[in-house]
Parts: sequence; structure tokens; C-alpha cells
Amino acid sequence: MWWIMGFRKAIQAEAKRQGLSGYRIAKLSGVPMRTVQAYLAEDCDLVGERVAKIAKALGLE
Repeated sequence: MWWIMGFRKAIQAEAKRQGLSGYRIAKLSGVPMRTVQAYLAEDCDLVGERVAKIAKALGLE
């Protein structure tokens, strides 16, 4: 269902559901914490490998 709501909204919703902070998502995904936090705050867009790493860390494969 994530493809309907868009990547960012799906990642935000799943992070909230799992109670994960930007710091924890960064640790799980290997993506820098500032990048994760900026993405979740809608301050930047991510594509490709970084989004894939975050999605995988949240189980959204």
C-alpha cells in the first residue's frame, strides 16, 4: 500500500508506527542522521539508494 501514499508518507507512517526516531532509523539504515531527519521533516528529497536503505530498515521492501 506504500506505493499509493508515496515513499515519504509511507516511511513517516512506518517510523511512527514502530516508534523509531530519526537517529534510530539512521543507525538501522546507514544513512546519515541529518539526512534522515531532513527527509522526515520534508526539508529535502531523497531518491535511489538512500530511500531504499531507509525503506529496507523499516521493513518496507
